[in-house]
Amino acid sequence: MLLNKLMRLLPICLAGALFWAIMGPTQILAKGDTLTVAYPADPKTLDPHMTQDSTSNNTMRQIYESLVTLDEKGNIVPVLAEKWEPLEGNRGYTFHLKKGVKFHNGEELKASDVLFTFTRATSPLAGSVHAFSSFIDAANMKIIDDYTIVIPTKQPMGTCFLESMNHPWSSILSQKAVESAGRTYGQSPVGTGRYKFVSWNKGDRVVMERFEDYHGTKAKIKNLIIRAVVEGTSRTIELESGAVDVANEIPYIDVPRIESNPDLTMVLRPGQVVVILSPDVTKAPYDKLEVRQAMNIAIDRKGIAKAIFRGYGDVSTGPVSAQIKYNKHDKTPVPKVDIAKAKELLAKAGYPNGFKGQLIAPDRPEYLAPMTVIQENLRAIGMDMELRVFEWGTYLDAIRQPGHAPFVWYHWGGGPALDPFFFLTPAFHSVSIGQTNRSFLNDPHMDKLLDKGAALNDGPERQAVYEELWDYINATLPWISVAEPNRTFATTAKLRGVNFTPSAITYYGSAYFE
Repeated sequence: MLLNKLMRLLPICLAGALFWAIMGPTQILAKGDTLTVAYPADPKTLDPHMTQDSTSNNTMRQIYESLVTLDEKGNIVPVLAEKWEPLEGNRGYTFHLKKGVKFHNGEELKASDVLFTFTRATSPLAGSVHAFSSFIDAANMKIIDDYTIVIPTKQPMGTCFLESMNHPWSSILSQKAVESAGRTYGQSPVGTGRYKFVSWNKGDRVVMERFEDYHGTKAKIKNLIIRAVVEGTSRTIELESGAVDVANEIPYIDVPRIESNPDLTMVLRPGQVVVILSPDVTKAPYDKLEVRQAMNIAIDRKGIAKAIFRGYGDVSTGPVSAQIKYNKHDKTPVPKVDIAKAKELLAKAGYPNGFKGQLIAPDRPEYLAPMTVIQENLRAIGMDMELRVFEWGTYLDAIRQPGHAPFVWYHWGGGPALDPFFFLTPAFHSVSIGQTNRSFLNDPHMDKLLDKGAALNDGPERQAVYEELWDYINATLPWISVAEPNRTFATTAKLRGVNFTPSAITYYGSAYFE
């Protein structure tokens, strides 16, 4: 009888053991100990020199820190550097590091780690961030002592050098950790941030825990989990069920549903994101300006803003959003849809009967929805475009390759500073070709204007440069700006302290449950 009872209990015991083995200790903690956040994609890597995608950057920003950062008002504030002085001619800075800062591996932060970080960021290995790092004069960086380092720049950088450090590209790395891990470093990151890396189940979740030896105010919640929930409404459902505490990029159709739920909080922010259509401008037929002009006046921006973004956003009239300094959003008319004129332009380019081509997009609804409208808009002028859909990682690889088909992109620039440098230089400077310059534009006049804008301090002269860039980009159309959607987040109503910055980066270190 006892044997029979044990045999009946065996499957239950085995099932329980399997549950514990799969879930692991980090998945069964009390709600107040764990913050779970849903993003629409898995990180591509956790190496800050190897990617520019939003989910990777949001995950990495919980783990790493830079020498300085920006507060919510845009002021430069110290993090790993406690003070700094500009070099002669505004060509870089001497940084004095905070003493006693520990990496997650227990090593103390030293100037040698900073030297290693910026040397690596300027190397061929780190092509993804060259738009931010290329101005560093790496050969002349100099360590004064363990806590003092000189980082010069090749040209005067105005306000941009310090502000750029708010982007994850400048995350300070542990030299020992990177060299020990080698090629697998992006799967086992080590930083100085409030959260340290624990594990990464690819395609599912990244698990982090509070760093108890943090040099400042520790994270309020012990565990942080970043989950990949690809489908938008699934993120809404997960939030409603309590499976996640924060859901990013809520579909616009779900906003009223969340707003009516007393257990949830909807957060809408004016976006600095611009939805764009970008061809490779070196590839026929998109190397012809007339073709790009035809596409520009074929796209129904107002229809997309109304149908796809449901009024939570605006049409785009230029290369940066209305949230970015020196934009000419209100001074620039929305391109009027003109099918007849577009056909004339195609004929002038040598395509009187239009042509067949392809469009590419990732398997994410927020990308596919505007792209399907664009596909129909282009068909109306004789451009018969097949839409090809890729998994997110494959898509990112595809749009870096020369000769790619026109793709849709949410361009956010990456920096919480609302400065045009972070948006235009990565997108259009020739130094970033094949990385963040995915239109493969190589335009000396564009480079000259971008370099000049970076070198100037804020003021009328700098404004004039960026307004000239606005007009020049609208005239040459290396990409086609479509819309400026709001950013959408939602949280459980009991969550407080999440820092939804003006950019596409969110900080969770001060979050807590009420």
